[in-house]
Amino acid sequence: MNKFNNHILIALTAIFSLMSCSENVNDYSTENRKPSIFPDYIDVVIPPNIAPLNFSVLEEGSRYHIDISSENGDKISIEQISPKIQIPIHKWHKLLQENKGNILTIDVYVKNDRWVKFTSIKDSIVNENLDSHLVYRLINPVIILWYKMGIYQRNLENFEETAIYENKSEKDGCVNCHMFCKNNPEKMSIHFRQAYAGTVILNGDSLKKINTQTDKTIAAAAYPSWHPNGEIIAYSTNHISQDFVSDHSKTSNVWDQVSDIILYDVKRNLIFSDPKISTLSRENLPTWSPDGKWMYFISTPEVNEALNNQINCQYDLLRIPFDPDTYTFGEVDTILTSQQTGLSITFPLISPDGRYLVFAMTDIGYFTIYHRISDLYIMDLESLEYHKLDINSTSNESYHSWSSNGRWLCFTSKRMDNIHSVPYFTYFDSTGKTHKPFAMPQEDPDFYKTFMKNYNRPELVTGEVKVNAIEMRDIVYGDPESVGFEDNPSSLK
Repeated sequence: MNKFNNHILIALTAIFSLMSCSENVNDYSTENRKPSIFPDYIDVVIPPNIAPLNFSVLEEGSRYHIDISSENGDKISIEQISPKIQIPIHKWHKLLQENKGNILTIDVYVKNDRWVKFTSIKDSIVNENLDSHLVYRLINPVIILWYKMGIYQRNLENFEETAIYENKSEKDGCVNCHMFCKNNPEKMSIHFRQAYAGTVILNGDSLKKINTQTDKTIAAAAYPSWHPNGEIIAYSTNHISQDFVSDHSKTSNVWDQVSDIILYDVKRNLIFSDPKISTLSRENLPTWSPDGKWMYFISTPEVNEALNNQINCQYDLLRIPFDPDTYTFGEVDTILTSQQTGLSITFPLISPDGRYLVFAMTDIGYFTIYHRISDLYIMDLESLEYHKLDINSTSNESYHSWSSNGRWLCFTSKRMDNIHSVPYFTYFDSTGKTHKPFAMPQEDPDFYKTFMKNYNRPELVTGEVKVNAIEMRDIVYGDPESVGFEDNPSSLK
């Protein structure tokens, strides 16, 4: 649904609400169950700064009355003939801010011959905020239409979405692999392939495009991870292939013919590496510990056609110590193997306090967005024990990101229809427990029933990315700056 039609729908809903005179709902019968609503915002844990959890009541009726209340402040009451409930944003925020740590009660009444009251919905408001913005790629789920995509940011405290970049500006080239340094919207790396290829680096007031392909690297940089010091970015460099399969549990497999890990010195505009992270094996998806002293990554053996391991490969989880003062690496340590798990490990990401590592596992490969069986797991880095998170569904759970305070996880899930990936948020409490996740709220409660794109690689950031689509287009159109390669990185320090 386009924005114009959406605004008309919202206006009509408001008109219907005004036309509907309030009735006395003190006389009602009770239904001993909770109402069916969409999206599912029943018994969830929410941050005090989230946008209104607008929803549709999936119960037949001629009239709907909603009361939203908590211990403090004014109750929000909505009565209308439409089942689509759109909560006044200012009243909502006021109620949540006044009730941090309290229960939010949502009472739903539906009228047919008479009013019926359902069992109250009880949501918990915690004290910890969610980062204010989410950055993601929007891409069509049908692979042959992959070329219409963009990078967007959404203000999670309201419903404002703006484009950081749309590939209609660059002859439908591929834009992907955006990543930030410690949730900082002023430090971003974003990759462009095919038309106007290159990597764009936002570093404070500096915005530049670089060519990370050198005569000593196998390909241009791909999947990034900023070092916590903001001066180094680790990248994988990959020869990527894609195959379509008949397996009903996945639509395609993305795999690497070869892959290594390289590092980019932002200030010196130099790439360096180490033989321990650029071997004949396929190293991929680097990620840093919050103290910057360890690089975690995944690895699988080199392609061997006799073993048929091009596609049917499984990745192990490894780490290597790194000294940011000397730019030197220690010895590789294997943390968890696919032989131990029976599954392939991918997308490792460590909590801001350094205690937990969340990762995905699937049957083969590392590119889980097309795999229905992909699930999220968590490892305690003190004990190295791991288990499957209880936020998983029977559908695909994939790429995840931590909030800056470590109390929220965002991840994508296809649980709504097994086709479209949607951002979900789960509260991660101080004991390491996750709570029932909720879908990113939308102004139109039925948004996800008609929206036909996938949310890809959602990244939580603490504020707005101060680059608009026109500025990004002008940078992408320009020629990339060449990057040097340093054989002896310790000489840089």
